[in-house]
Amino acid sequence: MTKEEFENALQRYKTGDCTPEEIEKINQWFNKISDDSLELNEWEREKVRARVLSKLQHTLPADDRKHDAKQPVFTILKIAASFLVLVLVGYSIFNRSLNNSSSKTSNELTSTGRIEQINLTQAVMKIKLPDSSTVELQPGAEVSYTSTWDGKKREVRLTGEAFFEVIKDARRPFYVYGGSVVTKVLGTSFTVKATKGAESIQVEVRTGKVSVYEGAGQNNTASRGEASGVVLTPNEKVEYFVDDKHWVTSLVEEPKRLPAATKSSEFIFSDTPMSEVIKNIEKGYSIDIIMENEASYSCTFTGDVSQLELYDMLEIICKSTGADYEVKGTKILITGSGCQ
Repeated sequence: MTKEEFENALQRYKTGDCTPEEIEKINQWFNKISDDSLELNEWEREKVRARVLSKLQHTLPADDRKHDAKQPVFTILKIAASFLVLVLVGYSIFNRSLNNSSSKTSNELTSTGRIEQINLTQAVMKIKLPDSSTVELQPGAEVSYTSTWDGKKREVRLTGEAFFEVIKDARRPFYVYGGSVVTKVLGTSFTVKATKGAESIQVEVRTGKVSVYEGAGQNNTASRGEASGVVLTPNEKVEYFVDDKHWVTSLVEEPKRLPAATKSSEFIFSDTPMSEVIKNIEKGYSIDIIMENEASYSCTFTGDVSQLELYDMLEIICKSTGADYEVKGTKILITGSGCQ
């Protein structure tokens, strides 16, 4: 049923001239208020439904409410249809007003020509940047950037937490200024956590390579030199402590397999030497793994660990050979006396 046909059907409800087929379609449409097809949240769906039912109850005469089984169905439906039109028109006006208000608050063009975006919602907000790179803002986070990037730099200022996926452009490095830390990349994906007033600033790399160094703060793009910072590769993170001005590098809490390492067969082993097992894991996660006892390289492993996260994978592999593992900064150390 098209929008025009639906509107005509609603008008016929008022006169009781709808066909049984049209009544069935309107009923199906009305039932959608209880699902997700209208993109209402739970509170909104219940509010609309409650208002419709309340209106029906108060519109019918008292005697008819007592004997509602005898009430002609088209009379009830035309009341429901009339009220639904009012509810949906009112909701549409309210929703447009709310969206307009939110857009003014969350997406402003300042007098300096910069775009400022603030995530005022409780969900992640995805933003497309001028070069088609994207940033996913966590609730409460905000970014600002110029409306066009015609110069030699692509620059974004961030407060809060955000995940960036940067389009590669060797001619124009991409800079994120978060607090007193600058993150410089060419093309990669990474997360920056630069909450205002926090004791530390964190950068976590998903893919690619980034340079993170101390800058002069969000209001000044001048840096103190990249030599004072660190270079991060996939699954590595750094935490910069603002007061002490020192860096702590480590692996991210839950290392993820690189997009290029999608073949699950690479993590299905059959009597495979540990040297090859370790090599596959290093390649799949871009993490260095050190075997303390070189004799352990000759051990073998059989098993399918393709569906496991990295640390669960290592736990099973190590248990099978009588070894243990621990994270040492940005590397993993496997200890043990050799094959059992």
